[in-house]
Amino acid sequence: MSKKLTVRVQKKCLKIKILILLLVLLTGTVYANDFVTGLRGAGFSLVPAPQKAELDGKTVRVNNTWGIVSGLKLDHPALERLRNGAEELYGFSFSGGGKSKIRLMVDANAVKEIDNPGCSKQAYKLSIRQNEVTISGNSDHGLFYGVQSFLQLLKPNSNGSCELPSGDIYDWPILELRFIHWDTKHHQDRPETLKRFIDWAAYFKVNAIGFEIEDKYEYPRHPVIGAPGAYTKAEIRELTRYALDRFIQLVPQIQAPAHMAYVLKYDEFAHLRSDGSNYLACMCDEEAISLILNMYQDMIDATPGVEYFHVSTDEIYYAGICAKCAKPYNETNRSQAWVDYVNRVHAWLSERGRKMLCWVEYPLLPEHIKQLPGDIIDGIMRPDKSPDFRLNENKRGIRQLAYSSQQGAELLFPNYFACTYRGRETRGRLDDASRNVKEALRLGANLVGTFAAFWDDAGLHNETSWLGWTAVTQYGWTPEKPSVRQHVADFMDVFYGRDVNDMIDNYHTLQQEARFFEASWDVVPADDLPPKYGNSRGKKEIIRQHRTLDLPGLPILNGDSLIVGSGFSEKYASVIAQAKQLVPQNESLLYSLYVNQGRCDRNRHNIEVLISLALFERHFMDMILALEKVDKNLGQAAEFANSSDWRLAVNSLKTANTTVRYILKNRGQMWAGLKTVWEKNRYPKGRSVNGRDFVHVLDDVKDHFADRRPGLDYMLAPYERMGLEQWNSDLEKLIAQLETKYNFSQN
Repeated sequence: MSKKLTVRVQKKCLKIKILILLLVLLTGTVYANDFVTGLRGAGFSLVPAPQKAELDGKTVRVNNTWGIVSGLKLDHPALERLRNGAEELYGFSFSGGGKSKIRLMVDANAVKEIDNPGCSKQAYKLSIRQNEVTISGNSDHGLFYGVQSFLQLLKPNSNGSCELPSGDIYDWPILELRFIHWDTKHHQDRPETLKRFIDWAAYFKVNAIGFEIEDKYEYPRHPVIGAPGAYTKAEIRELTRYALDRFIQLVPQIQAPAHMAYVLKYDEFAHLRSDGSNYLACMCDEEAISLILNMYQDMIDATPGVEYFHVSTDEIYYAGICAKCAKPYNETNRSQAWVDYVNRVHAWLSERGRKMLCWVEYPLLPEHIKQLPGDIIDGIMRPDKSPDFRLNENKRGIRQLAYSSQQGAELLFPNYFACTYRGRETRGRLDDASRNVKEALRLGANLVGTFAAFWDDAGLHNETSWLGWTAVTQYGWTPEKPSVRQHVADFMDVFYGRDVNDMIDNYHTLQQEARFFEASWDVVPADDLPPKYGNSRGKKEIIRQHRTLDLPGLPILNGDSLIVGSGFSEKYASVIAQAKQLVPQNESLLYSLYVNQGRCDRNRHNIEVLISLALFERHFMDMILALEKVDKNLGQAAEFANSSDWRLAVNSLKTANTTVRYILKNRGQMWAGLKTVWEKNRYPKGRSVNGRDFVHVLDDVKDHFADRRPGLDYMLAPYERMGLEQWNSDLEKLIAQLETKYNFSQN
């Protein structure tokens, strides 16, 4: 090849490479950090991904003949975790007397040159060599995290041993605090479930839990607030101790003074409502403030040893609107009322040794931030937050948590991945988690940690939360890596075990089918419910809405003809078409989940919950397709009737009746199974205990899907509004009428 031709070829190849790169950048198909390196490239998974892994390409075989060497006390959390975790996850006791050893040590210089003391104490080093693994931490906390990473990295072999990557791992968090959110508005987990959640949170290096407890605590000073069977002070103290032993702070998060329907619904507190609404307590009423502080004190008493307290201040849309407030209700005074409340509570908490977290947001005006204490923590810093908030908070010295909501109002399953939601293309909540810390830091936020919110508004089972919780935690630990795709893959390996397959596809399918379920219902005015007081845009009467579907038109006997005015198949043609496409996909989903339930060696109940959701989604598809058949049966009955073939007409009606009975029977079986599964790790929703019934009242402002009924059957409410049982009963009456009229034997 000539020199000139060679140059032309090289230039052409360069142009092609540039075009490919531009295409990738424009489409977003591959991100720069999508290319797998480090541990994942060597075949190992670790969540969160470490800061630095220096591997030599070899592996180290570990088995039960290895022993443990340490000068630690027997009850040291790192030593206990190593023994218990190895037994629980791999069946190893590590009590062997051979030459191979796992050494544990606290060494303040294990990982050097970390500027932030709060992050430095969480640092650890793993040194993995043939016949020896040394786990050293800058403190007890760091050593505990080193053990967690060691346990995650063990990769089982078929011969009963495990492999580790040979080399050195140096690791520490970029952000000091990594919160996950337990929202218990509409459910109450059993204490043993919460302990399991704490164990797994610690495994993923979570070190704080925002426990939004609402009415699920007994509140000794005002016991009427606690729902029947609420957690006792002794139970919360035990959970607090259990969490602290794993370097996790169980931080009380009390909704006040807004979102207080769980308190203001009771007659004895009705006079404390702001402007008559159960949404907000009057911020100008000393009795109301005293009530809130009593609730705070009850939770402080139940969480000894915890540094923080989250006072919420969430969505106080109408601060100062109460008639008891002396100042006119306007934008400035609304903001000032918020500031006055925060300053008062901050002083009160400081006297009790608690650091204050809150949502620093509307109705606060940015210019009022200078009045706030500099040591509060803003729990809701997002890249799209007003720059004035960020700049003024920084001037005041206020630290922030990078906030990522992993669930808002979606039904059944979160929007983890990009999808169409409520008519808009959404990026996906995992992508938000991967961007929020980086973007907030780039914009100059004064971050101290992350907050992984998982709201209970729509009643999602919190077993669906783990992927989101770990993603937010991941990017608080190492904001620049890995890609979302790699994190999801690593999570599946660590959370379910390596014998489980196709779980990423299963999550995508669950989400897709949940969005189908959510989008397919008709939305109609809720005439049976009182209107809402208002929303974030102000006080005004807002009609609530219900989900339901129209049924095929019930035939009407008109002389010697049947009149059918259905239109079901036409009205819901697109829904029917989607259901037909999704049924085979759901069938594959269920097979995969059942297979994986047998294969997984950890978190098996999580897959059981996912199966219950897949069956719930499947019932909706089956019902849609069954009603299409019913619609056709009714049309055929009318045609036969018009041809005076009443026997065939009645047979068509009977076929429709049988189809509906099958759907109703299927629903009953599906529902009984779902309740059994969900109540394995949580109490029945809205239960009665010791003769005391749950008091159910709707929130005047926030229209939570899960709050429409006291029980779990809120999930069935859209079906019940359809009235399919009554419809089928009326159809049976018509069949009996026709059989009598035309003297057919009734069998």
